[in-house]
Amino acid sequence: MCFFVCSIGSDIFAATTPSNTEIQKRIDNLNTVIDTKLTEEVTDYINRYVVKRRKDAEAILGRTSLYFPYIENIIRDKELPDELKYIAVIESSLNPSGTSHQGAAGIWQFMKGTAELYGLTINKYVDERKDLVKSTDKALDHLQVLYNLYNDWTLAIAAYNCGSGTINRAIKKANGETDFWKIRKYLPKETQNYIPKFIATAYLMNYYYLHDLQPKDPSDEMKYVLTIKVNNSLDIERISKEFEIDPSLIKYLNPTYSKNTIPSSAVQTLTLPDTKMLEFIGKYGGHSDIVPNPYGFCRVRYVEGEGVFAIECEADKKDILTHLSSKSIAVRDNIKSNKHIKDIAQKLEITQIAKTTVLHRLTRKESLMDLAENHNMTLNDLLAINNIDPEKGIAPGSLIRVYR
Repeated sequence: MCFFVCSIGSDIFAATTPSNTEIQKRIDNLNTVIDTKLTEEVTDYINRYVVKRRKDAEAILGRTSLYFPYIENIIRDKELPDELKYIAVIESSLNPSGTSHQGAAGIWQFMKGTAELYGLTINKYVDERKDLVKSTDKALDHLQVLYNLYNDWTLAIAAYNCGSGTINRAIKKANGETDFWKIRKYLPKETQNYIPKFIATAYLMNYYYLHDLQPKDPSDEMKYVLTIKVNNSLDIERISKEFEIDPSLIKYLNPTYSKNTIPSSAVQTLTLPDTKMLEFIGKYGGHSDIVPNPYGFCRVRYVEGEGVFAIECEADKKDILTHLSSKSIAVRDNIKSNKHIKDIAQKLEITQIAKTTVLHRLTRKESLMDLAENHNMTLNDLLAINNIDPEKGIAPGSLIRVYR
């Protein structure tokens, strides 16, 4: 149940493997709850990331901008170690649509039995293992259960891979030892390598810049999205043709649906690139059903009183249609007649104020207020786009979105 670090091949760039001394020093500086060791396997996985498969590593680093802020927020809410987010990298390379040959699925690669045990729905139409919100909640609950069994995060993370029964048998064979490195030889090969992969992933996430790795920014169509609640059955292929959207993109943005149909059996959601969603709403209505998206970026902001064309992504669910329809009957009519969103903006002679975001790793000496000021942001903006609870703050070392 692993993707990137299991792959074989090379797209070798002009890069060199760091020395063991350098790696050891950097690993020692990681703020981690697991028992780290520099083994041959650890250096091999680090070498794959920073030398042999740099393009894959840069793609994964780019996807952290989409998914880590949400995952980190839930981890903080549950008061769990921040680095548990690296499990999603090992399992799926941060691909919510990912499936494995063993039958695991989603960003956390839940097996069907475990997923159903935690109340996730899996049927011929819906697979909630691929729902970022629901699967993240249940994966972290599962990890908490495993930690409660062993009171040791290294064993809990290993058990996430092979199951507690396998860990228990290994402990018994090792005469009651509960040190991962001492029971390791009694574990399946994949689990033996799971903690080395975890250490290598932590290394990549913390030190990629030392190897001149450049996170590959996800496309605008993946970043700037809007989500609405839908009550009726929808055909994905029809939406694709009608609004000229690549069907594979719709499937990626809506991975929960197992077929080309969004079922009507319960209230579901539909996610599309923001401009396409506004066309969809313009034709079929539903602006009041816009819901917050856990990983969508705000393309532009609405500035009250300045007539700025905007998509509002704040938690209060204000949106472009609410603002525009209250100001202009002509605009509302244009939306209903399915005019492209750019045409509407041009008619109103409004300027978009796009904000490009980049990732910044928070150091121990930085405050959120200082970081906001350094990037010409308000503190409220910084908290909002990163889903940070102002009362809980955020741990040093976390990745934070800031304006470029």
